[in-house]
Amino acid sequence: MTKYAYFLIFILSISSCTHYTIKVVNEKKGKLTATYELVINGEKKFYLDSVTAPFPPYMQLITDSSGNQLLTFLNPYNNSIYFYNYTDTNYINRIQYYREGANAILKPAGYYIHNMDSIYIYNMPMTEIVLSNKAGTVNGKISLRSNDPEWPLYLPQYLLSTVNPIYELDRHLILTGQSFFSIPKQDLSKFRFSACIDIQNNQVNYFHTYPEEVYGKNSNWEGGLPTQVYPALSPNGSLVYSFPPSHNLYITNYNTDQYKKVYGGSNNANTIRSIDREAKNTPDELVVAHYLQQDMYAAVLYDKFRNIYYRFLLKGLPGATFSTPKEEKPIIIIIMDENFNYLGETNIGTGKEWNWNNTFITREGLNIEYIGDDLNEDYLTFKIFSLNSIN
Repeated sequence: MTKYAYFLIFILSISSCTHYTIKVVNEKKGKLTATYELVINGEKKFYLDSVTAPFPPYMQLITDSSGNQLLTFLNPYNNSIYFYNYTDTNYINRIQYYREGANAILKPAGYYIHNMDSIYIYNMPMTEIVLSNKAGTVNGKISLRSNDPEWPLYLPQYLLSTVNPIYELDRHLILTGQSFFSIPKQDLSKFRFSACIDIQNNQVNYFHTYPEEVYGKNSNWEGGLPTQVYPALSPNGSLVYSFPPSHNLYITNYNTDQYKKVYGGSNNANTIRSIDREAKNTPDELVVAHYLQQDMYAAVLYDKFRNIYYRFLLKGLPGATFSTPKEEKPIIIIIMDENFNYLGETNIGTGKEWNWNNTFITREGLNIEYIGDDLNEDYLTFKIFSLNSIN
């Protein structure tokens, strides 16, 4: 494992910048009026084989040639993508990829199924996209890093998930990555976290910088989680970004660096503060405790069936310490209309009950992987939420 990989588990700082505390104030706290909430109205349970466990690291919903909606997910244990019929939850088949030989994919960590002959797989150890097919044959590779050993200082690394998927837009694949450490002020405009791959010629370009009002002034956001970027694709083809420390959402085109900023916060979220300490001297214990104590936003999703947005907020635990499990953070889902007007929010519980990283939208509603105290590991279980008017 390289030194950069350790940033994924609350890594230490390597920046030598001067510390500066950023305070991101929620100017609408307590001023918003809710008219809708989320309620559970259904459940889906997918029976798993003996080598498959709940909490798959990545999923994609696709539609097959017959119009059936399929739930696909990654099984890291056997390097496979599994296919299920979403409607009746029946298993269909799987595609297995080798870890050795000419068709090797060492560690799939995300994918995009354009069709069954064009499956784009993120191979994490090599920081590359591999083009494959339903037979597991490798037909090409696209590197997402340079030969410079310091490339993570200016090019993104990727922690893909169901709520941070690979998008296809205008014959381009969009991968949203991140920096895993605080970026010095002088380098903030140089680091771009979004990779744009032209699938006609495999050319890669990088776009989108961290907003200076949140991540600038040499602020200390160490640990990887505060610098995670969550994308949503709007109905007009714009990208909507959710940054964990910001009450706002940032809207842009996939191939520009200009943002439109809109409010997308919670009525209950507090002021979010960066670490008041120089990054290079910040101990791991403080990095972890700070993240746990702060309110932090997460995924944003667009619901095309109801023409609304959902945004997740992980509430802070004021008394949290280094040893507090991050799963204890309460999970709030904010509801907004197509113009990002506030409609309401719902506290669904904690990370001990919900694997919110596995959330997707179907005609039935908002599907979230359910854990619960009575977890049966023979099944992959989703609770389905629908909108309920509270007027």
